[in-house]
Parts: sequence; C-alpha cells; structure tokens
Amino acid sequence: MANVTRVPCFFVLVALAGACGGDDGSSPPASGPGGDAARSGNGGESASGGSAGSGNGGGAGTLGGDAGGPIEDGSAREAEASDGPSNDVTREGGLVAIAAELDHFRLECPCIDADHFGLDKQDNCDQVPTVDRQTYKKTLRGDPNVTYDVTLHVRGDTEPNTYVNGKLEQNRFYTGGETSTPGYTAYMLSVDLPKQVYFFNYNPTTSHIHFLIDYQVVIPMKGGTSVTFDVNGGKSVPDGHGVSNRERLVVPGIAPAPDPFNGQLVQFDVVSVQAQ
Repeated sequence: MANVTRVPCFFVLVALAGACGGDDGSSPPASGPGGDAARSGNGGESASGGSAGSGNGGGAGTLGGDAGGPIEDGSAREAEASDGPSNDVTREGGLVAIAAELDHFRLECPCIDADHFGLDKQDNCDQVPTVDRQTYKKTLRGDPNVTYDVTLHVRGDTEPNTYVNGKLEQNRFYTGGETSTPGYTAYMLSVDLPKQVYFFNYNPTTSHIHFLIDYQVVIPMKGGTSVTFDVNGGKSVPDGHGVSNRERLVVPGIAPAPDPFNGQLVQFDVVSVQAQ
C-alpha cells in the first residue's frame, strides 16, 4: 500500500501524519474523549465472539507485526499499504489530489498490552485515554463553489456500535444520526459542507464481537470544507476498553497484514474524486 497515516483508537482514513496530530498538521486527539451516496456493497466480513469481560492491563501499547514500528499512545504516522491508490494527479482528471489529506488516513485503537491475541485473553482490552477519544481535522482542497463526490475505500477490523436518527446505507455504513449505546467504540467522519456525519461500524446490536469491514462509499464534500475523523466523537461515551482482536482477524491488503492488528483499525483510501 502507498504511504498511510496511522492513528491508534490509540479510526488511521490514512493521511500524512506523525504523532497523534501527525506531520501534516492535523489536530492531536482530544484529551477528553447521503442518502444514495453508498454505491458498492460490503466486501465480506468475518466475526469473532466471546463472553463479556474486562480487558487486561499491561505495558506500553505497540502494534505487533507492523513493519513501520511501534506506535505510542494516541499517535498517528504514515504506514506502508500494499494496494491503496497513490495521489496521482493524472487520475480522475487530477481531482484525486484535492483529497490528498484524506488518502490513506487511518484510525488505530491498539490494546495497552502488547500481545492480546488468543482465546485465553479477555474479549476486550484496556486502552489509554488518548486512544479512546481521538479527533483529526483535515481539509478538502478544490473549488469552494463546487461539490465533489469523494469515493472512499473503507477497510478495517472493529467492534460494533448502534446508531439512531439516521439511515443505514449498507451493511456497516450509517449516515447521519448519533451513537445509541454507551461504552462501544464509534468511528465517525464529519463533513462541514454539506454538513453531515457518517459512521462505519454499524451493527443492530452491541456485544463483544470483532469483525472485518471492506466496502466503498461516496461522500459529497464542498471544495475547501473541513473534514473531521473521530474515534468516539459526538455523543459517544468511551469507557477505556475496546473489543480485542483475540481471534487474529487480518485485514487483507493493509499493514500489518499478513499479521493481525493488536486492537482495532479503520483505514480510508481515496478511490476517486468527481465534481458534481
């Protein structure tokens, strides 16, 4: 994959970041915590279940198996992706470049303990506060008088959350509304113009399960608008824990594949940008 930004949910859309806040000038994580846009379906999911339990404590949170090296608490950085698109200005008439800050951005939520794999582990794990609530502001470039359809490829491994007062566009993608179950992680994208919020890990119920997501969505964005990625944004109520990837689910095509990620991640790759 091309260079990707990593954010621990420790959701890295992977842009160009360094420590939580990134080298691209994105904001550090907060210290506290359309319609027919979705056009292609979910690309298949795996899920792991388990009984409820509290996460283990432990040492510093690192990302096992990632060739990019360990990520410290609440940090963001560029990572290697094997098959994501590059910011090639020749694609889509050069419009992809206006979404460079969004391309390969990624939210990461690692467990505190460095190796939380295996069924002998609890089905959730502890996370530091800067992972449990994260905020990253990006800017779409382009003509402020034009609205663009930005197609994103969304991949990751996450726990579920429930959302209300919006619309389920496809299996996991929910437009508008707000979270409705306290204590479960929400992955949220907010667009200022046209104003809307989007969530990426919808499930009709919550439980200690972990599943893969892989789908494309089309999100309208006005040129020059602010775009914000959040872990547990809006009305979410983080609890210091995340459902763990103890069954070693691997997200194909993005680091640390072929190894599993020690926690949760959601990555956003820009597929295309087209003026409406």
